[in-house]
Amino acid sequence: MWADAPQVSEWKENVKVEKRKEITNEVKCKKITECSSYEEFKDHVAAAFLKPIDLYGKNKGGGGEATSASAHDKNVSSLLEKETTADVCAKLAKELESFRVSEVKCPTNSNQFDSDWRRLCKTDADKVSYLRKIPPKKYKSIFRVEGSLSVLGEIIDAFGSERKKSLTAPAKEQKLDDSVAELDGLIVATLKGLMRVKGIGMAIAFLEESEVEMAKTLCKQLVELGQERASIIGYTLEDVDHILEKLSEE
Repeated sequence: MWADAPQVSEWKENVKVEKRKEITNEVKCKKITECSSYEEFKDHVAAAFLKPIDLYGKNKGGGGEATSASAHDKNVSSLLEKETTADVCAKLAKELESFRVSEVKCPTNSNQFDSDWRRLCKTDADKVSYLRKIPPKKYKSIFRVEGSLSVLGEIIDAFGSERKKSLTAPAKEQKLDDSVAELDGLIVATLKGLMRVKGIGMAIAFLEESEVEMAKTLCKQLVELGQERASIIGYTLEDVDHILEKLSEE
């Protein structure tokens, strides 16, 4: 029959090759700004069109190595024939989104930060957890390009929301105080680090009025708690005053 003609087989093979190229190129475009090293990028590209499969097919354990290899080839062919590029990329994206914030490393540049922030930080709790991953001194190098800090308002809102939640959470007094103290230390350290990045004035200028007020309110609350508590946690009231000054002068 015409379906068995050599030309048809060649055409099917060409379709598979092109689909592989298409999937690989899409993964390259997605990963070029997300990976922290060439080795990581190379691994993602190498696995661009793969998915977990049953190597033994329906004859599990019953046909030896030849049967296993044949089943493997058929399963791969089935994957490439039945699933569109969009389907495969959607599955890849879903798998990437399933990564927990706890599994993410400190970003090395603003592109990686933005990618992690969009992909992983869906809630205020996620955002605060992610910020815990970043040593405050690193912000200056992460946002070394002027204008690259675009989520300052979201960071402020997340801190405000999580602090309010911590203060109202039902917990033992000591545990609650420890939780709030840790968050207060993170707020000061993070905002202090962000106030030193290049182009912070531009980032502050683009804040909503409510976001500026939220930041100022957080700082004033911390000042009211006194220097003794601040010293125990690991910051000074001068640090907080510096943040307030930067927010007010822009």
